[in-house]
Amino acid sequence: MTDHATPTLSTCRDDVREIVATRLGISAQDLDEDTTLERLGLDSLLLAETVTAVEDRYRAPVDVLALTDHLSPMTPLSAVLDELARAAHSSGN
Repeated sequence: MTDHATPTLSTCRDDVREIVATRLGISAQDLDEDTTLERLGLDSLLLAETVTAVEDRYRAPVDVLALTDHLSPMTPLSAVLDELARAAHSSGN
């Protein structure tokens, strides 16, 4: 981020949504947050790439084990966005 203000949780979530969309090769507007990870094709490799992108963007460590511990292919995208946005927001970057 170019300014030093801490981004809001909403801003972090929007950024994470954009990161996920980029990884999936679609626009953020086309992401349906109720769609399951399986249906989106967000497999473990894409999820790992997404986590790395969030960590790089916000310089925020993401506890991947905690994140993936409660995920399944039937988890809705919204749950992943919420978790990653919280991690990004807590970094204060």
